[in-house]
Amino acid sequence: MSTDVDVTVDGDGIMTATINRPRAMNALSPSVLDGLVGAVRRAEGGAASVLVIRGQEGTLSAGADLGHLLSVIDDEAAAIEYVRSIGRTNRIIEASTVVSVAVVDGYALAGGCELLLSCDLGVAGSAARIGDRHLEYGLLPGAGGSVRLPRAIAPALARRLMLTGEMVDGRTAHEWGLVSHLAENGDVEVTLTALTQRLARHSPTALAGMKRMILGRSGDAIDDALEFELEVFAEHLRTPALREGLAAFAGHRRPQFPDIRRTSA
Repeated sequence: MSTDVDVTVDGDGIMTATINRPRAMNALSPSVLDGLVGAVRRAEGGAASVLVIRGQEGTLSAGADLGHLLSVIDDEAAAIEYVRSIGRTNRIIEASTVVSVAVVDGYALAGGCELLLSCDLGVAGSAARIGDRHLEYGLLPGAGGSVRLPRAIAPALARRLMLTGEMVDGRTAHEWGLVSHLAENGDVEVTLTALTQRLARHSPTALAGMKRMILGRSGDAIDDALEFELEVFAEHLRTPALREGLAAFAGHRRPQFPDIRRTSA
C-alpha cells in the first residue's frame, strides 16, 4: 500500500483512505493513485462495503501533481499516461461495487474535483472550496471533469465552473448538487459518521446491487466520452499555453498566456 495514502478499517466495515500529502495540498501523485486503487481493491475483496476518501488537513486534493506533470512534459506518452492514470483511478472508484464517500473540508479543485465527482456521495464543510480550476493554469480536464460535471449539476452551472475557473463554497456546492451532504457549523465528522453508519447498516450485497442499478448500462457511453476528453487533452498537451501554465505554477506566478489577445490603449 502506498505511503501517501493511509488506510484504516473500522469494525463496521467502513474503510477510510486518507491522502497524506498536505504540503502539496494532497496532489494526485502516481503514489497517491496507486494507494487509492489499492484501497478500492482491498475493500472489494471483502474488507469493507463503504470507502471514505479524504485528505490530510481537510483538503481532498488540489488536483494533479503539476510538478510531476512538468517533469514528464517533454515525453508526450508519459504525460498522457499520467493523466490517463488519474482518469483510470476515478473510473475504478466510480465503477466499484463499494460505496464511496468523498470528504471536503478544504479544497477540491481541478483533479480533486474530478475525484469528488467520481465518488457516490460527498460530504462538504460550509467553508469548503470546490471548482474546476484547469483553465487557471492553461490546462484542460483529462480525468473526467468535462464528462461528469455536466451530468452532476445543471449544464449552465457546469459551464460556469468549467469556463470561468471559479470556486464555490460548500453550501453552494450542496445547493447545486456537487455534494450530497452539507456539514453545518464545521461538524464534518458528525455528518460523516451519521452517513457512514447509515450506509453500514445495509447489506453489502444489496449495496453492491444498488450501485449496479445506478450505473446501469451507461458505462460504455461514459467510457467513450472519457476517451474523447483525453484525446482533446492530448492535443492541448502540445500547446505553448499548457507549458506556460506549468511554468507559472512551478514559479509561483500568474501565467502569461502567449495566445491572449491584447489591444493597445
